[in-house]
Amino acid sequence: MDTQKKIALNMGLFLGLALTLLITMIYVIDLSLFTKSWIGILNMVLITLFGIIAATNYKKTLGGFISFKSAFTSFFIAVVVGFFISTLFNILLFNLIDTEAKAIITENVIKYTVEMMQKFGAKAADINTVVQEMQNSDSFGVLGQLKGFFFNIIVYCIIGLIASLVIKREPPQSL
Repeated sequence: MDTQKKIALNMGLFLGLALTLLITMIYVIDLSLFTKSWIGILNMVLITLFGIIAATNYKKTLGGFISFKSAFTSFFIAVVVGFFISTLFNILLFNLIDTEAKAIITENVIKYTVEMMQKFGAKAADINTVVQEMQNSDSFGVLGQLKGFFFNIIVYCIIGLIASLVIKREPPQSL
């Protein structure tokens, strides 16, 4: 295995462990934390940070220079591996270990959504439609988790492209 893949894979494994620990802590402390926006922000920062660390660590092995493609590849591998581990853990936790937690979190999400829609002046009919859709979907089920995984990978690709633009550093051209 080449150095780039080894570094990115290791960072992805560490990211997966960190996300699994974060989910476990939230699960143990209070299920309502799953609806808190600061948890989502913390999650996003953590995932982005691990991707950036993977790219910059590989850049160091290259003597401080890295192409955009190599920076993005390192970021992408780390994020996909880490997020995949986290998704597998979520599937196990909410579909095999504790299916009641899935129902509690879904109710919390519905309550939070209704409150937010009311704050923004949404019509009762629109709120009822959204609630009905949320009750009929299973975002914590296997299919919902996999959809979330692929949607998030698209989001982190965009973040990774931006981060790679900042991280890249081409060697100076000799005359």
